[in-house]
Parts: sequence; C-alpha cells; structure tokens
Amino acid sequence: MARTFSAQDEQRLRQLHADGVSRNEIARQMGWSVGTITNHAQHLGLSFDREAVRAATDARQVDLKDQRQQAQQRAMDHFNLMLDRAQGRYRLTGFDHIGNFVSQYVPEPPAKEAKDLTTAAMQALNGALKLAQVDAGDNGRENARGLLATLGEAMSTAARELGGDDADEYGS
Repeated sequence: MARTFSAQDEQRLRQLHADGVSRNEIARQMGWSVGTITNHAQHLGLSFDREAVRAATDARQVDLKDQRQQAQQRAMDHFNLMLDRAQGRYRLTGFDHIGNFVSQYVPEPPAKEAKDLTTAAMQALNGALKLAQVDAGDNGRENARGLLATLGEAMSTAARELGGDDADEYGS
C-alpha cells in the first residue's frame, strides 16, 4: 500500500526548507524520493535556490583547482630534485674491511640508484601531467555534462506536465 504525503509531512517539509536544508537531505531525512519532495515543495510554493548551490559548487571547484595546481608544482619540484640527484654527485657510504664507517663522493650515482631516481622522477612527471590534463578540460566530459543537463531539463518538464500528485500513486 502506497504512502500518502500527509499534512504532517508538509509541515516538516516547510520547517526543513525554512532551516535551509537541501532538497536531497530533506528527502533522506523524511524517507521520500527527491522527486516527491520537489513536487510537494513546488505545490507549497517552496523553492530551492540553485544559485546558492551553484555558487558553492563553483567555489569548491576553484579550491580544488588550486589544490591540483599546488600538487602539480610539488610533483614537478620532486621531478627536478630526483633528476638532479640521478645526474649529479652521489655520496656512497658503508663500512670498510675492519668495520669503520666510510663515506665517499662519486661523480654520479651507481646504475641501480640512477635508475631508481630516474623512475621516481618519471612517476612525479606523469603525476604532474595527469593533474594538468584535469584542468586542461576534456571535450568528451563537457559534452556528456551538456547531454545530462538537457536530459534533466526534459525530465523536469515532463514531470511538471504530468503533474506532481500523480507521482505519489506509484510510490515515488
């Protein structure tokens, strides 16, 4: 048997909306689908300010981009450090035949150490390049985002044309 959106549900929806709770969170707290909450909010004349959400999302994206750029710079710094170490003077340490600690500089690292340092440098460079690709944009991702936005608008229009109250009959 399908539930009916009661007067108590309407009152709780009004209160949560007035408290600034998001539509998705209201749906979660009340145990209804987002579509049902949307329909009843519209029926009650309540609106969810998408501009505030969009502004917060945009601000978060700027913060994330800044963090990626900082990480990219650190990866490039690490790349340069490892490459310098792979190509520069290298300190060998160890013990002599009677157990004394000895240290000696050589013009460049031994082959294994040079390989390890070069591998570390290349991993850092690959990480920096991947971070750069994220911010360079991806047309495929933008096209998919546009398609989903268009699909969402079409679904919202269809839901409005069908009427909000019909959705409750089917348990939404």
